[in-house]
Amino acid sequence: MKLLSFVLLLLLSACGVGTTGAHPYAGELEKAEGYDEEVPFDFKLPTSLPFELDEIFIMEMGEDEIEIVSSDRYMFDVILRGEDREEEHLIVMIHNHLSVENTQGQNEEQLTLSGGEDAKYFYNGASQILSWDDDDLMYQIAVSARDGEKYSIEELVEIAESFETY
Repeated sequence: MKLLSFVLLLLLSACGVGTTGAHPYAGELEKAEGYDEEVPFDFKLPTSLPFELDEIFIMEMGEDEIEIVSSDRYMFDVILRGEDREEEHLIVMIHNHLSVENTQGQNEEQLTLSGGEDAKYFYNGASQILSWDDDDLMYQIAVSARDGEKYSIEELVEIAESFETY
């Protein structure tokens, strides 16, 4: 009977049943102070960064606390940092109540991601931002760029296209 159980477990593992393709940073977010286990939606995070991930810092994770708005608004803003915190960082913002904003008057470029999502890239002299909507969520990746554009648009698109369910 033990042999049969072992063979069945081995077959299920080989077929992928009962296993998931774990996100490369699985478990890292949960270690960060301020992590909310009750996130009301499935979200994605990048699987590819232009630096080696050293730390995750949660800026905000929870219901929007503005009293005049409905309580189903949820905000999730996180900084992904490399070893050199000044040079190696990426801000990821995920909100369920916004969509890609009007960036009129800024250095804006309309893009289409490989999954067909419309995206906007803009650079305002201080930050580079790439925004897109996916599964009723607004995603933004932002980089401080006071000394000029830090990453090419293609590099930011590559990061955006690497987002997978966490």
